[in-house]
Amino acid sequence: MGKYWPGFVFLLFMGCNCSRMIYPDRSQFIAEGEPSPTIALDSYRSVQLRPEQDEDLALVLCISGGGARAANFGMGILWGLEEIGLSPKNNVLNEVDYFSTVSGGGFAAGAYLSARYDQLQQKEAATFSLEDALEEFIRDDLKRSYVWPLVKSNVNIALLFTPIDDGDALEKAIDNHVLGYRRRRHTSDPYSLTLGDLFVPAGSARQPRLPMHITNSSTVMGVRIFPFVPNVLEAYQIDGYSHRMRRYYSDEGFDPFSIPLAVGIKSSGSFPVLISNTTLRSSYHPDRRFLHLMDGAMSDNLGVYTALDILKQETTTRKVLFVIDAEADNNINTFSRNESAIWSLKVAASLPGSGLYARKAILTKEFEDLIEPLGGEMVYFGFQVLLWDNEAPPPSRIDPKKEYPRLLTSLRQKPYDLGPTDRQILYELLTAIATKYSIKKDEQELLLRAGRLLAHLQRDAILRALE
Repeated sequence: MGKYWPGFVFLLFMGCNCSRMIYPDRSQFIAEGEPSPTIALDSYRSVQLRPEQDEDLALVLCISGGGARAANFGMGILWGLEEIGLSPKNNVLNEVDYFSTVSGGGFAAGAYLSARYDQLQQKEAATFSLEDALEEFIRDDLKRSYVWPLVKSNVNIALLFTPIDDGDALEKAIDNHVLGYRRRRHTSDPYSLTLGDLFVPAGSARQPRLPMHITNSSTVMGVRIFPFVPNVLEAYQIDGYSHRMRRYYSDEGFDPFSIPLAVGIKSSGSFPVLISNTTLRSSYHPDRRFLHLMDGAMSDNLGVYTALDILKQETTTRKVLFVIDAEADNNINTFSRNESAIWSLKVAASLPGSGLYARKAILTKEFEDLIEPLGGEMVYFGFQVLLWDNEAPPPSRIDPKKEYPRLLTSLRQKPYDLGPTDRQILYELLTAIATKYSIKKDEQELLLRAGRLLAHLQRDAILRALE
């Protein structure tokens, strides 16, 4: 049957392609050839106004998609950046002005910023330590399975009679754990982090205290990049969203700064077919009131285009782009063992992720060329760094049951020192971790410590870029 399946589908399609009336409608929000709305820095007070910032440096950090793999690898890189000092009172992580994230990468940036927010709320706040927050709660929050809320919502009969879906259950779980709502619910401030905590409107007297966090989604219709920031939400005339399993609609006076950050992180990670896309309400068109968003990987899985938009607008004398790439597609074989055509249903199952790999293959080749005219520097953090200048041959066979405990012991004892052969093995183990919203304990620990190691492997490149 598999051999004849394409012909059957073709005939079925042709049979359904009957004539019907056409009703012209030229009310598209974005006309053909026009650019999509993007972040406008002049809508906000500058993040360079934060205390103890280098006002001459604009540093944008991108974290790719990749589920829990990206979340924990990205967090490991942030851990390593905190350990690279720039002065007695400052480190590289503190100099990050913007996060541009996709899907699971948003979990890492969100967890970090949530911890920073809570620390700033204390009246006598001590110096922030990501390492302390990692041990206290972030490690547990990023180890938690976010598959279970999706499963529970899909078997909840009550939800069949409401517009609330599995994606809304995921958003609530992100808000509860990644963004710290459950930690705050026992205090006087049971509060969901909002865009207004990260973006301060231009003209406001309030001083920015945190980096901006831009989560990147894709529009389902047209597949355009959707940076989830107040000025873009305003451009699309958004006036409603779902948060914590409830709908929030406003017919007048809607404030885009009030939208919870969890909505943006969830929309950025709404992988097609597996997770229901995110629905926002808009007042743009009277008959079509809803905008659907899906995983940002469908338009740019690294978040670099939004980062470049930021650096184009920045007026600082030094511009730096850090790219954390947690994707494992470089370890996917191009050739097959089979002579027969791949079963059509198997090909269909791979289509949701096809855009991710196709776009990345093109984009990564362009990024350095795109940042050069801006006078900027780029530093790359990906699994491939482990293979750079590494002539050691990989073992013909790797037993994860033996190698996980051995490498973890080595990384605990000597965090920044791993031999060439062990780097080859580490690369294979990391790229074998599946893209999903759950993680095993040893997988998480390996990702965190590998990220920390890579930050130190790139230490010289980092310091050169920041000079």
